[in-house]
Amino acid sequence: MSWPLSLEGPPALLAGLGLGVAFGFLLERGGLGDPKKLLGLFYLEDFTMFKVMFAAIATAAAGIGGLSALGLMDLGALAIQPTYLWPMIVGGLVLGAGFALGGY
Repeated sequence: MSWPLSLEGPPALLAGLGLGVAFGFLLERGGLGDPKKLLGLFYLEDFTMFKVMFAAIATAAAGIGGLSALGLMDLGALAIQPTYLWPMIVGGLVLGAGFALGGY
């Protein structure tokens, strides 16, 4: 059994854009765009941002698992990108520096 609604091409991009904007809006309304929150995470004093992002990842994983268990999603159809360690480390450092500057 396959999912009756298939999003590909521009509709998939628009759906992703809409969900991303909604998620960002909710994060901002929840006060997570506050520079003090970002700086608190950088100094390992305030883990609110970490908790919210971890909860979002866990919710997405549970949703994918639930859809797979119901036969609505084929996990084999998901594309998993290879891991390139050094570029990810450099990107993480740049992102962290940006968070620290944003919090400053």
